[in-house]
Formats: sequence, C-alpha cells, structure tokens
Amino acid sequence: MSDFNLNPFLAFTGGFPTRIVPMKILRKFWYPITSDNNNGSALFAPYGLRKIEALLIEKFGEDNVVTCTPYNLSKFVGRKTKVVGISTMDPLGIGFVSRTYTSLVGFGGEPIAAAEFRNLMKHPIWKKYVPKKIVGGSGAWQIVRGDMQEKYGIDTVVIGEGDRSALEIFEKAMNGGLLPKVAETEKPELREIPTIKRPALFGVVEITRGCGKGCQFCSPTMRKTYSFPLEKIKKEVELNARAGSRMLTLQTDDFFLYKCGERFVPNRQAIVELVETVGKIPNIEYLQFAHAALPPVAYYPKIIEEIAPTLVEKGRWRYNGKKVASVEVGIETGSVKLIKKHMRGKPLPYEAKDWCEVVVQAIGILNDNDICPLATLVIGLPNEKEKDTLATMELVDKLKDAKLFYVPLFFTSEEECLLSNARQADLHHLTDLHWNFFAKCWRHNIKLWAPDKQGKIAVGSMLLYMFYYRWKHGAQVARPIMNLANFPESLFKVRSGTQNLHHESAKPGSSSRK
Repeated sequence: MSDFNLNPFLAFTGGFPTRIVPMKILRKFWYPITSDNNNGSALFAPYGLRKIEALLIEKFGEDNVVTCTPYNLSKFVGRKTKVVGISTMDPLGIGFVSRTYTSLVGFGGEPIAAAEFRNLMKHPIWKKYVPKKIVGGSGAWQIVRGDMQEKYGIDTVVIGEGDRSALEIFEKAMNGGLLPKVAETEKPELREIPTIKRPALFGVVEITRGCGKGCQFCSPTMRKTYSFPLEKIKKEVELNARAGSRMLTLQTDDFFLYKCGERFVPNRQAIVELVETVGKIPNIEYLQFAHAALPPVAYYPKIIEEIAPTLVEKGRWRYNGKKVASVEVGIETGSVKLIKKHMRGKPLPYEAKDWCEVVVQAIGILNDNDICPLATLVIGLPNEKEKDTLATMELVDKLKDAKLFYVPLFFTSEEECLLSNARQADLHHLTDLHWNFFAKCWRHNIKLWAPDKQGKIAVGSMLLYMFYYRWKHGAQVARPIMNLANFPESLFKVRSGTQNLHHESAKPGSSSRK
C-alpha cells in the first residue's frame, strides 16, 4: 500500500522481479508504505478499497470498520474481528506487466506484487484469530485461475465490481452465514456507487467507469459506462485535498468519455469545466488523469489546447528541465487487421483504416501542448502474424521523434475480458522480430528520457548478454541487445522470424507461473 513517491507510473514496477534489489530497500525508497493516522489506520488507501469501506461504514458504523496497511494488522485484528477484506491488483504476478518483464529480465525471482501478496497471506495473525477473508480487486481472478484460494485460506474471492454485491457477502460473513467460494458480482447502478469517506492513494477520484468500445483484451469494456456528476467528483477531490493529498488523479478508462456524445465524440464543454473546477481546489500540487484515448485528441484538438495549461502547470514530470504533463494511452498495434478484429471501437469516431494516421496526429498534438504520454503496445494478440508486428514497428518508426514513453507488453488473457480463453503470448516463442521490437521501444525510451545514461546502459547490456542472456535466450537476442546499446546497424544483420508467438498450453495462464 504505497503511492510510489507520488509517481503513479512507477507503480508499473510492481511487476518487476523481487531479488534484483533487496525488498527492504525497495520498501524504504521505491515504494514507501503509506503514512498512518494516530490510531494506526491508513491515512491513504487504494480507491477501490475506500469504496467498499464507505459501504461498510454506512452499514456497520465508523467505529466497526478500519482500513490499515498489512504492517498494522496486529493492531486491529483480534478475537472480535469477524471479517477482513483484501484488495489486490496482481496477487500472483500474472498481469500484463508482470508476465512481460519478469520473464524478459529472466532472473530475480517472482514479481514484487506477488511476493508482497504472499507475505500478506502468510501473516501469523490469520492463524491466531482465523477471521473470514474476502479478497477482491482487479486482480482477484488470478487467485481462481491459479488455484491458490485454498492454499491462501481465502473464504471468498469477489470477481467484478463490488458496489452492489459486496455488502451482502460481508453481512453473511458477519452473521456466520455460508459464503460462496467465488462471487461474481452484479453491475451496479450509478446511485449505488458510494462516495468515499476517507482519502485515497494518489488522490484518486473516479470521473467515469467502463468504456464501451469493445476492445477484447480489456476488462473495463465489460463494465457499465457512467460519467459521475461534477458535484460528486468535487466532493471527493476536496476530501483528498483536506487530508493532505498533494496529487489529484482523475480515474477513468478514457478521459474523453466524460459525458461524451454518440460514437464517443468528446464533450468539450463538460471536459473543460471539469478540469477548471478541480484545478481551482486548494492544496492540489499535481493534477493527473489516468488514461486517455488518442482519436478524440485528433478529432477535437481544441480541447487539449484549453486544458493543457492547467495540466502542465500541475504536471508531475519534467523533460529537458521543462514542466510537462503525461497520461497513459493505448496504441497497442499498428495493424489495421488486428484493430478490426480485436478493438473495432478503438478508432472511433474514425475508421480502423485510419488508425496509424490518427495515432501520429494525436501524439503530435499532445506533444505540441507539452503532454508526453506513456504508450502501451501489445504483442502476441490472437491471429497476430509477422506482417502485423512489422506494421506496429513501422508505426513506431513514424513516431521516432515523438516525446513519449513506450511500454511494450505480452498479450495476457485476463479473466474479465472477451479474450479470457485465448492463448497468451509467451517469452519462449518470441521471434527475432519480436525481440527487435522490444529493443526498438526501449532504445527510444533511453534516448529520450535517459540520454546521459546511454553509455552505462550500453556497457551493462553487453555484459548481461555475454554472461547471461546468450545462455538463457540464445544468439537471437544479440541483435536486439546491440540495438538497445545503440551500436550502429552496420555491425549486425537484420533477421526476422515467423515462429508463432503463442504458448501452446491448453490452459490460459499456465505459462505464467514458473
């Protein structure tokens, strides 16, 4: 439970291996545990946990509900404790980031998030008092898929949004009723979604929920779509600010969905009013919105021009000494075929055939307004062929001068998505082309964001290749590592492969845990 030093993008590193840097050092400097209130409860906690907490306080009273970090469990769990709720995003380390980078790094043990969850579930307090344990959150599906519920002594795993259904489960636990092993929740109505009563990590406030664009690898598209009233948003922002949160994060699966029109045409008036309203709330040093789609940027650049000054003024990052804003965007692929097959709604209000042009134009508009996005790319989608990977690499080439940070990821078949039964991309079946794709993305990142460290990275990369990676992955990684180290192209030959990227396991997710 950490704010990663007020850097939400740094939270991605929860998917990196544990033993590269000692956990004690990571906890102290990389993800320091959130501060406590005087009574030991958590000053800030994950937003989803705060939502469930609000429901429980309404039902059982403020004196009977507390949220704390794992390190303070012994202060609150005792003989009278009947139930403990736990929220998790990546309990087994088989999410997109964890599967990708733990396997690519190739050493250092399990992902940080998985190690911390395991430590929590082995806490001696569970054996001493034996309360009911209910686990939810966006990563809860991993426990079921990984068949770890019994091992961790979890009474109920809650899959889905808890606003409507969680309270009933907690009431059963409180009254000694029979609990379901797995509870798949019902979608809530807007009126059933509570307002948080205590502050959230990163100052998170939800402005929309759901998406509706139908990307088959994404879970938010399975949720009902809402835009929350401005007064509700403002109330939660003010609560976070009063508690001392220096950051405001507007949680959304696409910022431009806020009160949007048909075919996802953005609502300029509503968006500008939202940013102006929350931007004026005192004591907020940083303003960040979580995700944004690129087509609305290209479709209505005036919106960016109007909101960018506030976002940059309250930006968390700097580029070449100058303040900039950032946001996570999903490029995912440069293949029109894959866009049509797996994410047909993503280019709206444009057509799939226009995707690459829209991406280039939108990134340019963001950069012109001092917004430098973090962009995810997904390789190994079902039916992906070599020409699809080449199309994505060509798109990256078109963006070679753009100010953005790439996060290339293996396709992962998460439970709450349309492709939940699809085969996952797997490290052991990477082609030469895929290795080069990863190298191209990270070479761009290093060149743009750490130019003064290129020499050290080059030396380190070559040493790792000579003493480790050539033995683990073979000669196919030589060219990508030389590319990453920024050696001239003339020193190595271009090779590509046509091997299928997908793991041949019949059980989705079985290749994720080694």
